[in-house]
Amino acid sequence: MLFAIAIFRMRQNTITVICILLLLYLPAGKVHAYLDPGSVSLALQAIAAAVAGAMLMGKYWFWQVLGWFGIKRKNDSEQSPSNPVDE
Repeated sequence: MLFAIAIFRMRQNTITVICILLLLYLPAGKVHAYLDPGSVSLALQAIAAAVAGAMLMGKYWFWQVLGWFGIKRKNDSEQSPSNPVDE
């Protein structure tokens, strides 16, 4: 019973917060904004960093999942033997 009341209050509070935020942003009207090249460059760098980070995490998780099945990654030393340096 108390759990149901707590969930109802959380939902009620969430709905109240959403309504207040909507009421704050509705009367904005026409906005004249300017995006300078620096802010666009910053946004593009953030997007590129997010994509690169997602790719690295995907690679890490991919090898983690393969490790669960006993598939190991070959090291560079195992793929090609080291060549002696010519003197």
